[in-house]
Amino acid sequence: DLFNKETTVAQNKEAIRLLREADIFTEAQFIVGLDNETAETLEETYQMAWDWQPDLANWSMYTPWPFTPLFQELRDKVEVFDFSKYNFVTPIMKPEALTRGELLDGVMKNYRRFYMKKALFHYPWRGTGYRRRYLLGCLKAFLKAGFARTFYDLGKAGYWGPQTKGKVDFHFDETRTIAEAQMADWEAQADRAARKRERQEAIRVQGKARADERRAFRMPNGAEGVRACGGGTEQMTEAQMDAVK
Repeated sequence: DLFNKETTVAQNKEAIRLLREADIFTEAQFIVGLDNETAETLEETYQMAWDWQPDLANWSMYTPWPFTPLFQELRDKVEVFDFSKYNFVTPIMKPEALTRGELLDGVMKNYRRFYMKKALFHYPWRGTGYRRRYLLGCLKAFLKAGFARTFYDLGKAGYWGPQTKGKVDFHFDETRTIAEAQMADWEAQADRAARKRERQEAIRVQGKARADERRAFRMPNGAEGVRACGGGTEQMTEAQMDAVK
């Protein structure tokens, strides 16, 4: 609901089912790392991913981009303004119930379980030709990045597994802050965007009302049945017009 995706969990599951039945490649994307994230909610995303059975699944860290409505809502809880780390894999937000290291470890746990099962029971045995080659290629790239510690910037953070979740260091530049002028500019941008959305909504409502009025309009004295020249409901054919002449 926070991201205004306008779809429900049930609708997302049904969409993936229909795509799979049509033999269309599917990928599920989960955004995690808001201030209300817990170990239980991370587990729920894994259970959803495995229940839906997309070909691929990804977990991205929520990144509080300025100029977005959600940033305006959560900005008092944003502690990191080192924009070089705003990359969807670094936990910018710190959940109330987790450390950033625990959040990262929970995401890695989801990746390990999902792709280990896929590697053993799905990718080598399901599909033929291009689909199988593509999925095995994705798995190879995933494993290569994992061993090189480039996946999710794990090497830079010093993450080597659950035993290191308490020692990770994301190297945030804490000297970077938001200047008051920048904040005021962001607020002005957000206000202008909000006013624009309000104007667009007002125009949409007005247009809908006018359309409803046109549909409800009826000609007086039974004239609503008149649709053609001469007072009839049908136009004369060319042959009929020639006969009149």
